[in-house]
Amino acid sequence: MKKNTKKLLAIGFMAVFIISTVTVVGAGYFRFNNQQTSPPVTLTGTPEDNYPPDKRTTFCQSQNNTESTKYITEFKIPTLCTQPLAITTDPSGNVWFVETNTGNIAKFDPATDSFHEFDNPLWQKGEKSMMWGIYYAPNGNIWFSDSQHNLIWEFNTQMNNYSSFIFPKTSNQSESFPQMLKPDGSYIMANDFTGRKIAVFSTNQTGNDLKTANIIFPGNYNFTSDMAVDSTNKIWYTVWNYQLGGLLVSYNPQTSQFSNYTLPSGVLAPNGLSIGPNGKIWLTDTASSIFFSFDPQSQQFTKYITPPPQISTYGNASGLIKTPITRPYWNQFDDQGRLWFNEQVANSLAVFDPAKQSLVEYLVPTKNPNWSDCGNQTDCGVAQVLDFTVAHNKIWFPEWVENNIGVLDPTVPLPLAINASTSDIIIHRGQKETVNVTLSPSEQLTGTVEILTQQTANTQDLRVTPTDQTITLDKQKTIPVNLSADDFALAGTYKISVAARYHDVTISQFITVTIQ
Repeated sequence: MKKNTKKLLAIGFMAVFIISTVTVVGAGYFRFNNQQTSPPVTLTGTPEDNYPPDKRTTFCQSQNNTESTKYITEFKIPTLCTQPLAITTDPSGNVWFVETNTGNIAKFDPATDSFHEFDNPLWQKGEKSMMWGIYYAPNGNIWFSDSQHNLIWEFNTQMNNYSSFIFPKTSNQSESFPQMLKPDGSYIMANDFTGRKIAVFSTNQTGNDLKTANIIFPGNYNFTSDMAVDSTNKIWYTVWNYQLGGLLVSYNPQTSQFSNYTLPSGVLAPNGLSIGPNGKIWLTDTASSIFFSFDPQSQQFTKYITPPPQISTYGNASGLIKTPITRPYWNQFDDQGRLWFNEQVANSLAVFDPAKQSLVEYLVPTKNPNWSDCGNQTDCGVAQVLDFTVAHNKIWFPEWVENNIGVLDPTVPLPLAINASTSDIIIHRGQKETVNVTLSPSEQLTGTVEILTQQTANTQDLRVTPTDQTITLDKQKTIPVNLSADDFALAGTYKISVAARYHDVTISQFITVTIQ
C-alpha cells in the first residue's frame, strides 16, 4: 500500500495511539512494518524481546493479573507477550487461537483451565504478523491467515505440524492481505483486504502456492472486507474506500453475476458481515458506533447505533474527545438468532436481539491505558478485543495487548430490565412527543443507574432528552423521554436507543421514530 494511503487511513483511527512498530492500514486494521528498532536493553528469552522495554506494557501486558466480573472470566496465557488474535472452538469445546507474536497455534481446555501452545518451527524468530482469520475444518485441521507474510497456514491437530501456502496477489496489485476465513461448503473463502478480491480455495492443497478461484469486483475500491454465503449460495461482501463510502456486493457463482447496493451515508469502514436467520445481511462500521442491516427483499438498509462508550475506556484526560465512539468490528449470529459483535474501543462485547430490538453490552474488565487518552487515570484503557467466537452458549475472545483470553457467559441474569411504552412513533416537523421508559431492577442494586440516549437521526433534526440522567433504581421506575423534531427536520425513519448503564453492563431498547 502506498505511504500516503497508509497516512490517510491512520487518521481514521485517532482513538487508538499508534506506537512503536505497528502501522494502521485501515479503520482499526494493524499491519506490522519491517523497520528495525533499537535492540532491547534487557533480554527475557520470551516473545517480549520483539519489543523494546519501554513498549512492552503497551503491546505485551499492562498488568500481570487477570480480572473478572459476574459475566466475564479471563485467563492469562503462560507465555509472555503472545498477542492472541483469531479465535475459534472445536466440537469438543476446546478453544483454539493464533499467537501473532509467536506464529503459534494454542489450545485452551475449559475443562481443566489449561493451555497448550504448539511451537511453529517454520516461524522466524523475531517476526510478528496480524492473523485475523481462523477456521476449524471438518477433518480437525486449523487454517489461519497471515497478513504480514501473505500466507495461509494449516495446522494439523493430529500430527501437530504446520504447512504454509503463499496467498496469490491479484493482477496489477503490489501486495495481498489475506484476512478473514469463512466456510463455503467444502471450500474456504478469504477476503484479500487490499487485493480487491474474494479468494475461494480447497483444503486439499499441495505445493507452496495456494490454488484459488478469485472473485474480483470490477469497481475501483481499495478495500474488500468480510464475507458470508446466504441460503441461495450467493456470496455477500463489502468493497469500500475509507471515508468515501462503498458498496454491499452479492455474487452469484452460478451465473457469475454481481449485484451491488450503495452503503448508507456515514458508513466509513464496513468490516464485519453476517447473515441472519431471516436472510437479512448485518454489517458493522468500525469507524463509528453504527451497525446496520440490509433486507435483500425490500433492498432497504436500517441503521442502529450503540450508546457512547464508558469513559473508563477512552479516558479523555486531554479533553479533546468530543464524540467518543465504540467501533463495532466483526459480527456473528448465535443459535438464538442474536447478533454478537465486538466494540473495539469500547472494550466491550455486545449482543443485539432483532426480535426484541434490544442491545446488551458487556464491559471487558482488563484495560491497557497505553491505547487510550488515560493520562494518570487508573482503570482506564482497552485490551484490544479484536476478535471473538460464539460456541456452546459462551463467547470466547482474545485480549491482544494483555496476553489474555476471556469468556463471557450471557446466561448470567442481567441486573435490570428496560421497556419502552412504544416501539414505533411518528412525530411531525416542529412537534414534540414523549416515550415512557420503565426500568425494573432484578436484584438489589448498589450505586446509580445512568440513563443514556443515542440516535441515527441528525441531532439538528431530532432532539432526544430523558428527564433524568442518573437514578437510584431501588424499585420499578418510569423515565419520560422527550422527542422534539425541528421545524425543518429531514423526513425519514430513524432508530433511537434508550439505555440503562449499571457498572459493567449497558442495556438498551431501540425505538423506531418516523419524522413526517
